[in-house]
Parts: sequence; C-alpha cells; structure tokens
Amino acid sequence: MKTVSVLSRVEGGKLMRNRRLLNAAISHFEGKEIEIIIKRKYKKRSLPQNAFYWGVTLPFFQNLLLDHWGEIKSIDEVHEILKALCNYKEIPNPTTGEIEKIPLSTTELTTSGWMDYEHKIEQFCLDFFNTPVPKPNEQLTFSLQ
Repeated sequence: MKTVSVLSRVEGGKLMRNRRLLNAAISHFEGKEIEIIIKRKYKKRSLPQNAFYWGVTLPFFQNLLLDHWGEIKSIDEVHEILKALCNYKEIPNPTTGEIEKIPLSTTELTTSGWMDYEHKIEQFCLDFFNTPVPKPNEQLTFSLQ
C-alpha cells in the first residue's frame, strides 16, 4: 500500500469520523517515513461533465481553430490553449509591472470552479469566434463533406 486517503470531519479541533481507520492506516506504515497532507474536501466535476468537455467541447474548439486559424491542434493542445486563456493565475512582474498569466490545472477545480471555467470558455468563444459553445442535451448539426 503506497497511499491511503481517509475522509473525516473536524469539529472542535477534533476528527469526528473514521478515527479508527486513520489510526489503522498510520499503523500500517510503522517504522517508515510518511507524509501527511490535510486538505479540505470539495466536490469535483462529475464524470459526465468531464466526458462532455473531452468529447464535445474540445473537439468543437479543434474545428473552430481549423476554420478560423487554419491550424490543426490535438485535443491536448486545445486543452492547454483553453487553460491558458480561461484558467490561469495572474502574477505581476516586479520589475516591469507587466501581468503574466500562468495556466492552472483543471483537475483541482471544485464544482463551482469548473462552472466558472466553462463560463469563461463560453465567453471567450462568443467574443473571439462569435459562436456559442454547444451545451449538453443540445442537438448539433454536422455537415458531412
């Protein structure tokens, strides 16, 4: 066993659930160096949201980039472009004052963070390509050439 994840709740500065499980996990690593990471649990995007993003949204942008830029990009490249444009941290350059945008991972986005990301993608698509992004359960038409 390499890693153990134990969910609990903190109340009054104490763990309220799964204390026995946590103690057993710690005992499993007796005599070994361990790393303990405590982080708040958030809801992550759902599997259907993820599937729609990778199966519909990114291929949709692949086609937009081909149509508007004349460039063929892989799904991973499109994902990196959208992260850079819509999911980033702004860091000021102390020397010039210029703002640098550092793309962030989407894997750690909470449910509401994911919805914000989708909204930014939709806004970018409307502003840049004057095209709405397809929504789940929305009928799309394709022309076969």
